[in-house]
Amino acid sequence: MNRRGIILMLLAAVIAVCGQCQATEIPASQDVYVSLGTGNETVYNQSDTLLCATNVPDANNTTLNSYPGVPLIQFNLSGIDIADDDIAILVLKAASVRQMDRSGIVALVTIGSDWDEQSDITTFLVNILPARNLIVKNDLTLMSTNSDGDDIYAFDVSQKLMQAKERGDKVSFLLEAIGNSTTEIDFLSKESGQGPYLMIMPYPGQPISGNADQAIPAGQPVQADQANSDGISGQMNQTDQILSLDSVSAEPPVNTFGLVQ
Repeated sequence: MNRRGIILMLLAAVIAVCGQCQATEIPASQDVYVSLGTGNETVYNQSDTLLCATNVPDANNTTLNSYPGVPLIQFNLSGIDIADDDIAILVLKAASVRQMDRSGIVALVTIGSDWDEQSDITTFLVNILPARNLIVKNDLTLMSTNSDGDDIYAFDVSQKLMQAKERGDKVSFLLEAIGNSTTEIDFLSKESGQGPYLMIMPYPGQPISGNADQAIPAGQPVQADQANSDGISGQMNQTDQILSLDSVSAEPPVNTFGLVQ
């Protein structure tokens, strides 16, 4: 099974058996969006939505892309135990998606966590620099898209959480819209009550402490009556929004947000 198929299976398992596998849900502790490369860099920290947007000039315009919306999301991992074989999925809900074509995708990278919602733009730029280095190296390992029209975006951040726990009790992510045309996505923020969440659970089939007899064998399909009360019907299609880097044909552009030459 290729990497894309594995990720789809894992998210489906998170939805279907969270009650069986003691899933942990962690809401975002801080979230803002900033405007970059616009000439008027600003921090927006009290909105019900997180704007994720890129403005792409037409073919006759020589100006660089600008980024009126770059979401930054932070999670507090204090007291959270993460095992090597745990699955961690970052999920966000889009209130609206506006794009001229289906080429637009959302890329995720890890940034520094020395910020909060009251920080100034300079502090955010310092924490964003590591993300800029990753983009230059074409190390965008996670992408999600809205190709089928659903409003849920999801990213496998299992390894990134393990690395973050080794450094401290916080992890922060930057989301960037990438595409051949202007794209605007409004993600719901934590202020809306439906903001970003981390979902962490053991890999399906692994024994759970004190409940080993409830482990689900790897080769056994999940039955419909094992799903939670909300059911998984209508949610399974959301999982096919996850794309591995190998499944994206367009090469990620080198991007400095117009701030670094």
